[in-house]
Amino acid sequence: MKLIRLFFLIVLCVACKKDNQSYEEHYKKADAKLVEIEKLVKTSSCNDLSSLQIDSVIGGYNGGYNSVYKYFPVGNEIKNAYNKLKSEYISLLEAARKIDERPIFDMLVESEPHFGIGCIDGSPKVLLASDFNLEQTREKLNTNIRALETFYANPICHNPSNWYALPIAKDCKLKYVLFQNDSNSESRKDFNAIYRQHKALSRRLAKLDPNYVKCENLLASHKNVRCENNKPVIEE
Repeated sequence: MKLIRLFFLIVLCVACKKDNQSYEEHYKKADAKLVEIEKLVKTSSCNDLSSLQIDSVIGGYNGGYNSVYKYFPVGNEIKNAYNKLKSEYISLLEAARKIDERPIFDMLVESEPHFGIGCIDGSPKVLLASDFNLEQTREKLNTNIRALETFYANPICHNPSNWYALPIAKDCKLKYVLFQNDSNSESRKDFNAIYRQHKALSRRLAKLDPNYVKCENLLASHKNVRCENNKPVIEE
């Protein structure tokens, strides 16, 4: 009888120890699960990138402290295994946050803009500005600037308060592009995505080309927009 009671006490203590894992241990296990996801994604092929979907999870040790959103290309060949690992990762993250009394700053974390899915080292990858070399960054930045300048093909201005002038760096000079804060949420979303890509590419180019640092750090001043002949015009 004493041996049986001792056995149950040992089992109970082990269970208590398991349940009382620190939030650091849970975060470390979550990070390990994230590594499993990254390894799984690398087993995918680059044969048909158009069939892959982009998914994102918040990553980084301590789940929200100095962390960013990680993107993953997911196709049918790994979808089930990916969803299983992601579910386990989220469970570990939630378990850590339940016992982590520190404030969580997820609302301050802005995901880095991506540039679609490409193939790197034989595996599909969601491309970030950091994946581009100097020549690629310059090319994409030039394409991005043209996209911003021509985003509104035939802009109509009835109320200047709906229009804003946003700064960009072009040819190492400060330029401004029009942005319409109207009721078309899809249009706003699309423009914001391109503008965020511009900032990411500009930061990337400043890292690759020391001469561009002064261009990336140009100080912007506020510019008003007026309606002229039903067209938005940025005031000088």
